[in-house]
Amino acid sequence: MNERAATRCLLYADVAGRVRLSVKLGEAEAGYAVERCLNRMSRCAEAYSAEGLELRPEVIVARFGDADSALLAAREMRERVRALPPMSGIKLVLRAGVVLESEGGDEEGAAEKMAARLVDGCNPDTITVSESLSELLSPSMRRLLGKLDDAASNAPFPALELGNAPPPTPAELRQEALQSVRQMRVSFRGQKWVIDAAHPTLLFGRETGNDIVVSDPRVSRQHARIELRNGLFYLADSSTNGTYLLEEGAAEHCIKRGEFALSEKGHIGCGFSVGDNMSDAVAFALD
Repeated sequence: MNERAATRCLLYADVAGRVRLSVKLGEAEAGYAVERCLNRMSRCAEAYSAEGLELRPEVIVARFGDADSALLAAREMRERVRALPPMSGIKLVLRAGVVLESEGGDEEGAAEKMAARLVDGCNPDTITVSESLSELLSPSMRRLLGKLDDAASNAPFPALELGNAPPPTPAELRQEALQSVRQMRVSFRGQKWVIDAAHPTLLFGRETGNDIVVSDPRVSRQHARIELRNGLFYLADSSTNGTYLLEEGAAEHCIKRGEFALSEKGHIGCGFSVGDNMSDAVAFALD
């Protein structure tokens, strides 16, 4: 299990605007409006598999097994509350803070206090997350965050704000998760490299600036590369003499000014047949 999946998070959200609504419509009508918001918010938490859910007057506290789910639930809550029409010109809005359950030390309720401080320090209709939590989000979710407006917020510790851009689709999140765990191991003359989400490209050629330098006159300066893209590993040729690919259980073929999706295991020859010069071939294997 990766670190993101194993990290528990806490979401604290409240509904702002009840006091103004009470003055205009009375306590009973204001209470009904807030309850309607909380019901919508709790359904959002349940839809994103909240592991613990507490409803209090004007406040909801939910716990999640990963950072992405907590932030997606908060965003959905905000959209559902925004969709409610104003009452006598007054609109209720959500404020939310999302933190790691491990933040704030061992004191009971420390994470909830931190999230509540985030909420108190920011404007209504704002979702804020601690910087520590943001580091555990998937890359596509992290891209939705932005810097808090210092003039409009009083966040008590480093935090970021969730913007209004559309969230990644389930398919995009699945693909990203797949890429994050896929690895290809590459070896050449006793040296080894790993291609993964953190290092998605490996270059080889005759020039010293490449990751793998093959000293052969048939090899171009920037000959070819292996690239992790959309969950697959591609061999792309940019050379004069082409790149030869010998995969396990298949016949050798040459790729020239094109690309090819690699299978599980094989060897690559830069400008020469693998069978003719196995000692200078680049070996690869999916981990």
